[in-house]
Amino acid sequence: MFTLTFVAEQGEVKVATAPGRTVMEAAAAAGLALDAPCGGRGTCGKCLVRVISGELEPPGGEELDHLGQEELADGLRLGCQARLAGPATIGLVGVLAGRVLAEGEGRPAELAPGVRRVLLQVAEPTLEEGRGDLERVLAELGGVRVSPGLAVVRDLPAAVRAEGGRVSALVAGEELVGVSAGHHPRCLGMAVDVGTTTVVGYLLDLETGEQVGMASAMNEQAAFGADLISRIGHAAGGGGRELQQRIVGVINRLLEAACKQAGERVEDVCELTVVGNTCMHHLLLGLPVDNLAAMPFVPAATSALRLSAREIGLAAHPEARVYCFPNVAGFVGADAVAVMLASGFGHQDGLRVAIDIGTNGEVMAARGGEIVACSTAAGPAFEGAKISRGMRAAPGAIDRVRLTPQVQVHTIEGAPASGACGSGIIDAVAELVKLGVVEENGRMLSKEALPAWLPAPVAERLVEEEGKPAFLLAEGELGPVLLTARDVREAQLAKAALAAGLAVVLDELGAGAGEIEQLLLAGAFGNYIDRRSAVVIGLIPDLPEGRIKPVGNAAGAGARLGLLSVRMRAEAERLAAGVRHLELSSRPDFYDRFTDAMMLRPVPAQGQ
Repeated sequence: MFTLTFVAEQGEVKVATAPGRTVMEAAAAAGLALDAPCGGRGTCGKCLVRVISGELEPPGGEELDHLGQEELADGLRLGCQARLAGPATIGLVGVLAGRVLAEGEGRPAELAPGVRRVLLQVAEPTLEEGRGDLERVLAELGGVRVSPGLAVVRDLPAAVRAEGGRVSALVAGEELVGVSAGHHPRCLGMAVDVGTTTVVGYLLDLETGEQVGMASAMNEQAAFGADLISRIGHAAGGGGRELQQRIVGVINRLLEAACKQAGERVEDVCELTVVGNTCMHHLLLGLPVDNLAAMPFVPAATSALRLSAREIGLAAHPEARVYCFPNVAGFVGADAVAVMLASGFGHQDGLRVAIDIGTNGEVMAARGGEIVACSTAAGPAFEGAKISRGMRAAPGAIDRVRLTPQVQVHTIEGAPASGACGSGIIDAVAELVKLGVVEENGRMLSKEALPAWLPAPVAERLVEEEGKPAFLLAEGELGPVLLTARDVREAQLAKAALAAGLAVVLDELGAGAGEIEQLLLAGAFGNYIDRRSAVVIGLIPDLPEGRIKPVGNAAGAGARLGLLSVRMRAEAERLAAGVRHLELSSRPDFYDRFTDAMMLRPVPAQGQ
């Protein structure tokens, strides 16, 4: 064994490790997550580290495919492939980071939380009475019919006597779940949106409905793959417990951060609601996910689950309750239900569509009380995972591109360009389509085939990469940031999957794109994407601008509604039960629609 030192943003982090382990494995042991969209297979080239001192085993295979001699001489290595030979100091380059969207639009809800604190003054016992402490507390409460757990009864006598009978009783429905001495002023709850890439926690005062804190972080499971199938594979290979510990650790840190922000104690968080896609839901709860990867994609559970925070290791009140929103199917999860809840699906007669654009894209449409939903395997291209210089929306990511006729590139926080995130990729493809550099079928023209009228600032950016056309977006710190012909293809495939899913859902309702009264774009990508660019390539229909509305993190907004009101939970369960789920992999019409949607052109509003 020897000591490995990581130089990270938070300072130096040391970990004991052994020869032959990869840098990524050592980083995971140190609680550090490298950005590894491919799940550590060495195919994406994103988990870059820099050797500051010490020796590693010589590079080979995948490392030599991704890194040139100049980069290797500069100390760059792939964390998932580079193996340790002895003590070393490693600088982290490809760390898991990104811009997290927390705000989302929701509707108001009547305050009716699932747990409440009741302040009691328990009378002194007498010789004549003979009742126990539990019975005297229950008599003061009234309406509590379910016997408390043994841990509550054990703690109760001391709590009743500590401050002369002044106690706070924690009640969930008809069950007494906790008694503590004194009168605690607040009963807190945390609504958690567990996304494939990011996790957001909202801390609410359950007596007033006020949001008193919020924290967000990257989902550290991404170190085992950006997409769901990679994580399912890791879990099936014996890594399920590790994946669960990762996400539980993230949520616990969010709890601590949000409570610190509010000046409150984690122990006063009495209830949590959780939303996420079906895979994230299962991995958090430690449920088997093997069946999600094979037809007919059967989840372990789709109904709403109610459990204790202790069961899954969440740091909250010892008897805190966790309400997990219902799922719809294998790949239409609780997050989609939360989006529908926040958006008021089922309450309007007109045609409303919501698209949650992400690694697992979900499309939902409602008209006249009928709701149809599907999931599309858009893949992680929009989050940069399959793009040559793609990255998440972090400082240095190109998020806006304009070719008018100068090449105008904007990066997040104005930092030097490191790569391109989803909105920048869509912008770049749309701009090149408008100029004819990329044809409708996705083919990028070579420099020799460019039209003579093309502005010189654009034409001079067209270069070659491995003998194929590429467009130079910017000169980055780690080399040129290119949009390659293969990148265009990846974006084209992701776009086609989502557009085809929408077309099939509309077909199922007997509707055309022009009938959409409101198109809601949920999620971070839907919030930051330029709608004009999305229309140019046919990602969304060419609707009047007033009908297209970004709603931010609507899944998080739905999780908050469920935390504040048990009536909203009941509505979420009705929504989930009433959704007609379409499994696209079994539908021939999806493949026809997918072929049509491969064309990079607008979808007319008058039909599909």
